Amino acid sequence: MRWESYMLRRAALHIFPLVVLLVAFLLRVYQLDAQSLWWDEGHSIAMASAPIAQIATQPGMDVHPPGYFLLLRFWMGIAGMREYALRYLSVFFSMLTVALMMRLAHNLSHTATVGCGMFAALLPLHVAYAQEVRMYALVTCLTALGGYAQWRILFHSASRRWWGIYTLATAANLYTHYFALFIVAFQGLVWMIWIAAHKVGVLQRLWQLLLVALAVLILFAPQLPLALHQTTAYANPNLRPPSWDEFLARSWRAYTVGLSIYPAWSYLEGVMALLTLAAVGLWMWRGGMRAPQWAYCVGWFCVPLALYFLVLQRRASFEPRYLIAVTLALPVGWTGMIVPVRKGKAVLPLASLVRLLRPAVENVTRYVLVGALIVVLELGLVSYFTNTAAFKDDSAGVIAWLAARVTTRDLVYVDVPHPFHYYAERIAAPLRYLFVDIHTAADTLNAEVPGHEHLYWVTWRGSDTDPRGVIPFLLDKAAQRVGDKDFRGYRVSWWQLPRDVRFSLPDELDPVHIVFGDAVLVDGVAYGARGRAGGTTWVTLHFALLHQTGVDYRASLRLRNANGNIFASVDRDILNDRHFRTAAWPLEDARLNQALNVYTLPLPSDISPGVYRLDLVVYEADTLAALAVGNARGPDNFSASLGTVQVIR
Repeated sequence: MRWESYMLRRAALHIFPLVVLLVAFLLRVYQLDAQSLWWDEGHSIAMASAPIAQIATQPGMDVHPPGYFLLLRFWMGIAGMREYALRYLSVFFSMLTVALMMRLAHNLSHTATVGCGMFAALLPLHVAYAQEVRMYALVTCLTALGGYAQWRILFHSASRRWWGIYTLATAANLYTHYFALFIVAFQGLVWMIWIAAHKVGVLQRLWQLLLVALAVLILFAPQLPLALHQTTAYANPNLRPPSWDEFLARSWRAYTVGLSIYPAWSYLEGVMALLTLAAVGLWMWRGGMRAPQWAYCVGWFCVPLALYFLVLQRRASFEPRYLIAVTLALPVGWTGMIVPVRKGKAVLPLASLVRLLRPAVENVTRYVLVGALIVVLELGLVSYFTNTAAFKDDSAGVIAWLAARVTTRDLVYVDVPHPFHYYAERIAAPLRYLFVDIHTAADTLNAEVPGHEHLYWVTWRGSDTDPRGVIPFLLDKAAQRVGDKDFRGYRVSWWQLPRDVRFSLPDELDPVHIVFGDAVLVDGVAYGARGRAGGTTWVTLHFALLHQTGVDYRASLRLRNANGNIFASVDRDILNDRHFRTAAWPLEDARLNQALNVYTLPLPSDISPGVYRLDLVVYEADTLAALAVGNARGPDNFSASLGTVQVIR
C-alpha cells in the first residue's frame, strides 16, 4: 500500500502541472479571434510589416523598442496574417510564463508548483494580453525568466548558468518594452541588498554584478541612443497624472480581477485585497516561505509601481498594462503564504500554538483561501469573456457594415490608420487615413472628394486626429448629412455629396475683442446667420491667451430665445494647432498661443422659426466655473453675445 500510495503521489506531481498547463492553454485560445483587432494591434502589424532594417526607426515606433516587432515580423512569415494566427504568438509566450512560474514555485514545494501555476493561469490580465497582438505577453515571459534566474541565484545556486540567463533575459526585456527598466531597477536594489547582507565574498559578488551590468549595457548599446531619444522626446501635455488613490485602485483592479470586471462586481477587488491580507496573516501565524522570499515578492510588486508613480508626476501616461510584469509576484506570494512549503518558519511567536490546533483547521483555512482566490479570479475571467462593454473596439463590425453599403463611387475616410489598413480590402470603396490640419483640410477634401457620391467619416473614441471637429464642420457646410451610426469604440457619419461640392473655412473673421476673466481673448468670429430647423449652423472663433494660468478652458456656444431659454448648445475644449489644451499653451510662441476653433451647432427639428441670440461662455474644464466677461454685452456677466441666428423651416 505504501508503495502504491507513493507511486500515486509521484504520478500526481507530474499530472497536475500538465492539467494546469492545459487549463491555461484552453483559456488563452478560447474565443481567440472572436473580437476585432483594435488600434494597438493594428499598430503592431503595421510596424512589423515594414522592411526589417526600418522597423526600429519608423516614426510610428514613438516610445517602443523593436524587439517584439522584429519577432512578430518573423512570426507573420510563418503563421500568416489571420487574426487567430497573429495572436497565437502571445498565447505561446503566456504559456511559457505559466510554466516558468510553476518552475519557480517548485523551489518552494511540489504542492506550490500547482498552486502558483493555477493562479498564473487564471489571472485575467494575463489571459487578456495573451489574446492580443502586443508585446505584453512577451515582456511578462522575459520578466518571469529573469525573475526565476535571480531567485535561483539568491536562494539556491549562484552558478554561471543562472547569471547568463539573467543577463540575456534582462537585455531582451529592455528590447521589448522600456518599462522593463522599472523591473530592472527593483532587481538592482535586490542585488545591492544581497551583496550587503553577506560579509563573506562581497568582492566576488560585486564583481559578478558589475560583469552582468556591463554585459546588459553592451547588449543594449545599439538601441540606447534611440531609446534615449524616444523616452525623452515623447510628451502629451493634455494628459494628467493620476492621484495616488486612483493609481493604486486602478492598478490593483487591473492586476487582480481585471479591467473588464462588471461594475456590479467591482467589490471583488476589495475581496482580493482582504484575501491577500488574510494570506499574509496566515503566513505570519503558521509560517511558509522564508521571510527574504516573502520580501522579494512584496518588492517585485511594490517597487516598480512606486517608481512608475513617481515618473508619472513628470510624464503622465498611465496604463496598468505597462507594468503587467509586476503581477507575477502575486501567484508566487499567494502560494508561498498559503500552501505548505519547505523549511517554513513562522514570523510571529503565536505560531507555536499551531501544534495545539488540529491539522484539519489549518488545512481548511488553506483550502478556503485558495478556493476563494480561484473563484474571484474565475469571476474576473467571466467578465473578460462576457462583458461586451469592455470588449475591444469593433473595427471588424465597422468594416462589415461599410462593406454592405458602400460602392466604388463612395469614399471612406478614417481618423486612425490602425487597424483599418488590415481590413481595407474587404470593402469596395477606397479607404484612406485622413491627417487633419485645420489650415489645409479644406484643400485636401477639394482635391480628393469631388466625383464621389457619398463620404463616410469613421472616428475612433481614442483618436486625437480631429478633436476640433474640422471634417464634420466642413462637410456639414457643403453637403447633406445622411446619418450617424455608433459601434463599439467608433462612430460612422456619412454625407451625400453634391456634384459641385466645394469645401472652405470662412475667408475672414469679423474682428472682435472679447475678454473672459482677463485670461482668454476672442478676437475673431464668423458664423452662419441662418439655419434650418433639424439642420445645423456653424461658428468659427479665434482664441488667444492673455497670460498663463495653468487652467484648461472650454467654450460653450448657446442659442437662446428672447426669454433666455437655451434651444441648442455645443461644448468643446479650446485647442491650438497641436491640439494642446490651454494649460499647455506657450505664451512665448505666437504660433501656438492662438487657435482657430470651429463648431457645428445642431438645431432641433421642433425649434420654432424666428431670431435667436448666439452666446459664448468660457469656463474652467475642471471646476466648471465660468469666466466673467470683461467688455462685451450679454444676458449676464458670463455670456458674450456674438450676434443673432435666424431659424427657418
